[in-house]
Amino acid sequence: MRILFLAHRLPYPPDKGDKIRSFHELAALSRRHEVDLFCFYDQEEDSRYFADVRRYCGQFFAEKTSWTRSRRQALLAVALRRPFTPAFFYSSQMARRLREALKSRAYDLVFVFSSSMAPYVASVSDVPRVLDMVDVDSDKWSQYADHVRPPASWLWRTEARRLSVCEKQWAREFSLTLLCTKAETEILRQHAPGAKIETLENRMDVNYFDPNLIEVTSEIRGWQPYIIFTGSMDYFPNIDAVTFFYREVFPAIRARLPDVCFVIAGRNPANAVRQLSRDPAVHVTGAVPDIRPYLKGARVAVAPLRVARGVQNKILEAMAMGLPVVASARAAQALPDSLSREVHVEDNPQRLAAFLIETLRAPGPQQAATRQATLQYYDNQHWEDRLEEVLQQARGLQNWNEHEPTGLMEGHPSAAQPTVGYIGGVRNSGRR
Repeated sequence: MRILFLAHRLPYPPDKGDKIRSFHELAALSRRHEVDLFCFYDQEEDSRYFADVRRYCGQFFAEKTSWTRSRRQALLAVALRRPFTPAFFYSSQMARRLREALKSRAYDLVFVFSSSMAPYVASVSDVPRVLDMVDVDSDKWSQYADHVRPPASWLWRTEARRLSVCEKQWAREFSLTLLCTKAETEILRQHAPGAKIETLENRMDVNYFDPNLIEVTSEIRGWQPYIIFTGSMDYFPNIDAVTFFYREVFPAIRARLPDVCFVIAGRNPANAVRQLSRDPAVHVTGAVPDIRPYLKGARVAVAPLRVARGVQNKILEAMAMGLPVVASARAAQALPDSLSREVHVEDNPQRLAAFLIETLRAPGPQQAATRQATLQYYDNQHWEDRLEEVLQQARGLQNWNEHEPTGLMEGHPSAAQPTVGYIGGVRNSGRR
């Protein structure tokens, strides 16, 4: 097949949740099909990865996200009572390049990664379209609202409500919609009954996360014994998780075990995270070239997320490295039964501290059972076969062209019709 692949971020390097999933999808598709990639990238330094990405695609177009334009469009969307999430990712240049590609290339299928990119192909009616929504983002925004104060809580709750309307519409109009867990799939099926929705779990390269292949550096050994949290540290759920853990759980552990450290390993730590390193017992690494040595050196991994959607790669990676893992109920809810049994689930700060103290006092060998369970569950070839299966399913569906989707990229932003359209740069109005 010839596939048009859209992504809201450059799917490389695969060093954070959405990039891991989109990269594995792109790589798997390129092994069996001809793929053209159109995407955005966040920072100038990301351009050094273009050569790596071109190995997986034929045509390749990447546009740098404009900080000013994206935020201006998001604010305008809020004022016009529309969701700001898709508006953030609108670009007239991207829309034009996609129109040109769709006219000049005979695509057999359009694959859209992230619902933010869905409106770009909303008017396409002659090619099957697959939307990998990954998570139900409207539910994520609703959770955000529960953990912030006004006016932010009002904004997040409003976005949840407006985006939910879009998600329902997209699920009904696309040939097939994918989610990363069964729990996410059930949420969307309840919101959009009758839509074609399937689960495609994340790919996990368990062989890469083999503790026997990794050496721990002297710097890391100097922090031992330590508890580890991993993830992108500019992401609100991760920021909230580590600040909550440091404030509500870590003091009780230090009172009983004063030598224990807390290591926060992940890119772009926000100011609230960097401030935690004022405590000599807390080490904030920032971006690291390889997370595996930090996992191998740890006694236990924690994922105390109070806001969580989809599967948490941080849990899977720690399990693959044979680490004991303690997670909140929200963080663990997406795990399959065979893996959730290997994770200690606890939300209460006092009980969480008590369990960690016990674990730290009586460290065992690397948990072979945990790693073995992870190995047994993830079969990479099976994952690729499943991806191929859902694409062929989308092509075989007879109702993919029965709808007449709204031309969301083409309507005037003040019109009532395009309630989920982008703001600015629309073709008919000529506005930016």
